[in-house]
Amino acid sequence: MTGSADFHCHSTCSDGFLSPEELVIKQWQAGVTIMSLTDHDTTEGLEKARMTCREKGITFINGIELSASFNGVSVDILGYGFDETSTILQTYLKRMRDDRTDRMERMLELCRKQGASLTKENVLQFVTGSVPARPHLAKALVHYGFAHSIQDAFSRYVGSSAPCYVPKREEVHPLEAASLIQEAGGFSVIAHPVYYGLDPAVSEWLRDCRLDGIEIYHRDHHAEDIVRYQKMAEEAETDSRLLLKTGGTDYHHESFGRPGESLGASPLPYKEAVRILTFVEGGLSQ
Repeated sequence: MTGSADFHCHSTCSDGFLSPEELVIKQWQAGVTIMSLTDHDTTEGLEKARMTCREKGITFINGIELSASFNGVSVDILGYGFDETSTILQTYLKRMRDDRTDRMERMLELCRKQGASLTKENVLQFVTGSVPARPHLAKALVHYGFAHSIQDAFSRYVGSSAPCYVPKREEVHPLEAASLIQEAGGFSVIAHPVYYGLDPAVSEWLRDCRLDGIEIYHRDHHAEDIVRYQKMAEEAETDSRLLLKTGGTDYHHESFGRPGESLGASPLPYKEAVRILTFVEGGLSQ
């Protein structure tokens, strides 16, 4: 059984720089045979991605990445195989998009105070979806000459410790985000847990059946991290309850400024990808 899979990547509908169609084509060129689009707080790109996957012969599973917070730490929850028309989920996503738009306005105001005179329209030209995000602002900063690169824009303006950064507001608890996905008929997975320093809490959430899985294979997970999270998942499993063990490139774009942004290079073992596909019964992989 051979192939390549990516269960964690982003398009321009949230924090990426490629349209859903362009992203799928790059996945196809990289030899990916199973993929999921997991844009932040929006399902807008799923149908375009699904259609392009169908054209290219890629198996598609719908996905999303919800923003959450626990004890002041930002935590992302991935969702797979859910009903995209869920009223509860879509109402929540609209509120998140409204918050993101307001956040962008506040960051633009801070940028102007730093001498980077950008308008909302300057940023929106780089947004093909409905959710303006920091990567789009960073791209505008580069385009208009206020930064030399995306990485420079994050370092000087919009990174988490930079002067123009504005934290997200009213983020839900990770288990609330997981519940939203589950209420929409999907499976919830905690993304890149190595980022949080919350292993005891994550282990508890898995054992208490509040999460359906954990992202074990990620570009920022070293070998020892993979072993640790694999063990954490196995200890939370029972004879009647198995967990999803997912992975992906967390791809945004090569120019995003972070190492590991290479499609087709996910360390997720293909047998695990097939297991995930079976787990969600292929019902949303059309």
